[in-house]
Amino acid sequence: MFDLGHTLIDYYNDWEAPENKAIKEFHQAVVNAGADADEGDFCKYAKGLLETGRKRKREEMVEIPLEKVLESILVRYGMEEEEELLKEGFEVFYGVLEENRSLIPGAKDALEKVRDRGYAIGLISDVAWGLPSEYPLRDLEFYGLNEYFDDLVFSTDVGLRKPHPRMFKLALYNLGADASESFYVGNSYRCDIKGAVAAGLKAYLKESGHPEKVDGVIPTAVISSWDELDQYLG
Repeated sequence: MFDLGHTLIDYYNDWEAPENKAIKEFHQAVVNAGADADEGDFCKYAKGLLETGRKRKREEMVEIPLEKVLESILVRYGMEEEEELLKEGFEVFYGVLEENRSLIPGAKDALEKVRDRGYAIGLISDVAWGLPSEYPLRDLEFYGLNEYFDDLVFSTDVGLRKPHPRMFKLALYNLGADASESFYVGNSYRCDIKGAVAAGLKAYLKESGHPEKVDGVIPTAVISSWDELDQYLG
């Protein structure tokens, strides 16, 4: 099983600038739809909601859907009846992701090798900003990765975020796999390695440009390049 962001597909390392850009673009969309919304007040309120959500995500391992954040903003500015603004908000936030995404070299070949060895392959991914799962699906389809996966578990579909072990156990159940015979590859000590180990899987850390080590969280192995995965496939 695999993680998505910074494991198979690279996105931003620093999320603050793209998030601020998305908030401002959403503000303009709301104003264009007829709302009387001061930009400073709007941005401060939206940023506060997102930061509060991030804190809950990290501490409680729950997903806070972007839909709920946008709905709260629209209610504040009397635009809750404008359902099209929700969709526009999703597109705005996804749009800033599209501006800086790239397939990690060797990722597709690695999936091909795993499939050729007869493994069932699952994806377990937290979704940026709690966007609906249709958006990471677009990324998978854009890079032709979707064909490799037998099961997909996204945070916004299950209401949880890694490292919650239930996400890993759900993926195992869906694949009909046993944890002792399975492995997970991800780039985050806190989310991927900690969660996979708690669920009883072998946990391989795929090195990325921004590791965040966690005391007591030890991967089964560290992979610098995708070619190194071969030795663990059996």
